[in-house]
Amino acid sequence: MGFFILLIYLLQKNNIMKKITKILIGVGLVISGLILWTNCSRNSNFPSDTTFENTGFEVVNSTKDSVLMFLTIDAPADSTWVQSVDGIFGIPAGSGLQGSVWLKSNDTLSYTPTLKFSGNITFGTVPQNCPSQAWPTGTNLFEWSTNVAKNGNEGLDLSCIHGANCIMHIDLIGGPDWLANGKSVRTIENKFIGGNTGIYGVFPYGCTNCTNTIGKDPCQTPNETPNTEPICSPTRGKDQKGGKIRITFKGYFEPA
Repeated sequence: MGFFILLIYLLQKNNIMKKITKILIGVGLVISGLILWTNCSRNSNFPSDTTFENTGFEVVNSTKDSVLMFLTIDAPADSTWVQSVDGIFGIPAGSGLQGSVWLKSNDTLSYTPTLKFSGNITFGTVPQNCPSQAWPTGTNLFEWSTNVAKNGNEGLDLSCIHGANCIMHIDLIGGPDWLANGKSVRTIENKFIGGNTGIYGVFPYGCTNCTNTIGKDPCQTPNETPNTEPICSPTRGKDQKGGKIRITFKGYFEPA
């Protein structure tokens, strides 16, 4: 750049070829602009578009105590689906379709699948349909199907159909929107049995189809009031994925 300034000075001093001077000024500005643009591009910290990246997962224990988390996945239909829980969130090898891992206080475990992923998470016990001596209020679970096939829709819900043994808080971070009955859903949190009707993203106790109790187990009695609208299962548009699903364990419910 210094070369151009010196050359321009000399040319102007001798009043020679003023037109060439103007051309050189223009060339110098263009070259300077290219240098600045190249440097900015190399040092850019702008975030990349994550719309088409796979949907990731985080599991957080926000309590002061350790908690046992169970991950159960559906039997894979073919090789395009996650085949086992081995290694996911640090679950030991050889666990197959269901495994567990302890989260210490304030622990965070992360996982981003490279394949289609369908399963559920429970705390304290594996999924169970009815209350038991160990879990007299039943158990709730968070379930999902993500990174699905072309023209498919991602979906998820927090199900208290079989009861509620703990508080789960779900944050749907980044990526395309999640919609339930036309409403955007970015956070979900269940309550104890009797308080889940009307919460977007939550299936109330015994409400097998969100808006009715058809097919519920006899043990799920008395059930909660079904919703009047299908608000229990947020989904995304076709082929949409990305962002992060954070599942936070906030503690167990105390038996009455």
